[in-house]
Amino acid sequence: MIDAIRREAASAAPEHARMLLRRNWLRLIIESHTGELERLCMSDPDPHDPQLLLIRACCRDLSGDSYGAEYLRGQGLRVAEDDFVACFTDLLLAPDTAAKAAAADRAHLALTQCGPDDDYSSALFLLGWTEVRLRRDFPRAIALLRSAVAEAQLRDRPETHRLALSNLAFALTQAGLFGEAERLLESLPEASGPSDWDRFEGGLPAANLGCIAYWRGDFERAATLLESAIVEESPGNNFEALARLYYVMSLVALRREERYYAAASLLQGISRADKHGIPWDTLRRVVSAWLAHAQGQDARALALSAPALTRTGAAVAHALLSELYRAIGEPVLSGQAFRLAAAAGLPRYARVSTLVTSAALHSAAGRGDLAHEQLDHALENAAVERVLAPFLSDDPVISDLLTAHAHWGSNHQEFLHEILEKRGLHGTAVGGILTDREKEVLACLRTTMTADEIAARLGVAYPTVKSHIRAIYRKLGVTSRRAAVHAVDPG
Repeated sequence: MIDAIRREAASAAPEHARMLLRRNWLRLIIESHTGELERLCMSDPDPHDPQLLLIRACCRDLSGDSYGAEYLRGQGLRVAEDDFVACFTDLLLAPDTAAKAAAADRAHLALTQCGPDDDYSSALFLLGWTEVRLRRDFPRAIALLRSAVAEAQLRDRPETHRLALSNLAFALTQAGLFGEAERLLESLPEASGPSDWDRFEGGLPAANLGCIAYWRGDFERAATLLESAIVEESPGNNFEALARLYYVMSLVALRREERYYAAASLLQGISRADKHGIPWDTLRRVVSAWLAHAQGQDARALALSAPALTRTGAAVAHALLSELYRAIGEPVLSGQAFRLAAAAGLPRYARVSTLVTSAALHSAAGRGDLAHEQLDHALENAAVERVLAPFLSDDPVISDLLTAHAHWGSNHQEFLHEILEKRGLHGTAVGGILTDREKEVLACLRTTMTADEIAARLGVAYPTVKSHIRAIYRKLGVTSRRAAVHAVDPG
């Protein structure tokens, strides 16, 4: 296509070249021909044409020149806002969430009015891409990207198809549909090579697989995946920045104190300004506050996170912040963050986090029945996509509540058993003391199962289970089931 436009530009009919350029500019940007596209704009007989200036602004932004993009966009905004080029330029370059949302609304209308000179396939992808980042309607964003995948395949555009698939996986991850997202991410076609758009987005597959691993409580795998996506010189406002945030949270979960200093430096590289509708400063502050808390600096954690309570539209960040304030001992602040999270519309995994926080707050306040009710709601939401992270905190309130819930009786006893078993593996209290089989028996002792039921579950004889229980008691220096559970509690 680039060569076809060049040939037309060299002919006696440059207006035909401009028509081809206008028809294909969005596809050329998405498929990472930004340098050649900008040179074609510059070689036009009228390089100051507003549409060409807007196209150049998009090229500049993808190349990392945000200031150049801003200036060119300002020069190009001499066209009507319902102009196709202006509309879809704004989807990329709108400076804040409100402006991007307004541009998306115009784009939805523009898609219903696409003419022969408008690139419907690329526009569909870009609108879906935008709606995911606005996080205002995940089902709609997912539907747009599914349509973009199908349209790109029909039109034989493999690069747009790959990008639409990867962004569909991102949308599914953000919505909490982890299983489907993982299947897409693990079967993505290979990129033909480093592209402008891939650099612009920065490490999508590894970052998203790492996010999923984090929420599923597989913190070691999460840290490995996320570390592979980190690039020191990144702009701090793309998937690479998301990888930094979840990498630091994984280190905190793993208590990797030797890496905390380097983790703080990584957070400094994240943008302090919103980009593409993402509130990066709020995200950076919340994770920085968690890191400060892990280092025993609660006053600093409170100071770092305070501005996040003045922002909206960051549901996951505010869910994590609500739990942080609860852990610090600030129930009023925890409630404020909880309300901000709920107002933004919570994906399932963040809802699990807030339900666990709410249960812990009720438990600490002596409202046991409400605590168990909230915890069972959390288990119900978590079981669908195996969301384990919110239950793995080493906080003693959560630990005691989970143990008590196993005896209280849950509608999700099997999943609760999985959590208690995971806590035993995640904690370090029994490391090197109990055998693997003894750890399995201990996990069963955290539930209401009898010795006969434990034997049936593990496929061993009843006397063998009794021998394992005696060995556990002996090694832990206790004489009862309850004492054994409390002796190895990670909190």
